[in-house]
Amino acid sequence: MANSTLFFHETFQPELGYISKLLELGAEGFSGDKYKISELTGIPTGKEKGKVEPHIRYAKYMGLLDYSVTRGVYDLSLTKIGEEVLQQDKYLHESLTLWLLHYFISRRELGAPQWGFLVHKANKGFATELTSDFLSSLAQKEFDISSAEVTKAFGVVKNSYMSGCFSNLYYLEWDEKIVFEEQREQIEFEYLYAYALIDSWERMFPDKKEITLSEVLEDLSFGKVFGLNDEDIDSVLSTLEERRIISINRQLFPITIVRTMELEEIIGLVYSVLM
Repeated sequence: MANSTLFFHETFQPELGYISKLLELGAEGFSGDKYKISELTGIPTGKEKGKVEPHIRYAKYMGLLDYSVTRGVYDLSLTKIGEEVLQQDKYLHESLTLWLLHYFISRRELGAPQWGFLVHKANKGFATELTSDFLSSLAQKEFDISSAEVTKAFGVVKNSYMSGCFSNLYYLEWDEKIVFEEQREQIEFEYLYAYALIDSWERMFPDKKEITLSEVLEDLSFGKVFGLNDEDIDSVLSTLEERRIISINRQLFPITIVRTMELEEIIGLVYSVLM
């Protein structure tokens, strides 16, 4: 992993209003340079630095936008889930949307590297505490960077959960210690959980239609991503079985889970239970 990928944000934290504007351009199949994007959206930019390019990358990491760039010209398009989000929650205000974006930005490999590292590797569960110094030590080893670079790379993560776009999720507290907060299962999120489960399943185990419960917990890190305890995860899986998204074989040891619905079938259902 190139260390430069850690600093894609140029120290700007994600602003949902800017990402919403980029989604509108993506829906139009926009093509143009960052100055034209700035003119159309109001996102500030300059020759050397600005918020346009970091926010394009944020929107990509959040699973909403695809783009290519050639000689400074960006071609923007929406992903399938980006189309659904734009239609259902254009201004990205709903808690469900924020959890969806949190899931995407923290995905292994496809998400922003520091988010994925924090959620999947540094996070030992909501029953434990992580000191800022220990996180810094882990990150220095993982990315081969200095302590100062850790602060620069992870500062936007901290700010996004403490005062920024993810603050209303109450996913973690971050002072001298980092504490991941236990969440409760949300009934209206059942298809969000389904989407995250099947999406991570397809990426981690693309050739497997059946996986074990331990693979859900450990390899997919389903509980870590949403802050759910084992009891709530069992409840979520039972609900998804009722919706015929998965089937659970509780007679086997370990318990196995069979995928019975494809990801694209779930996209249109993500907001269907929203109250």
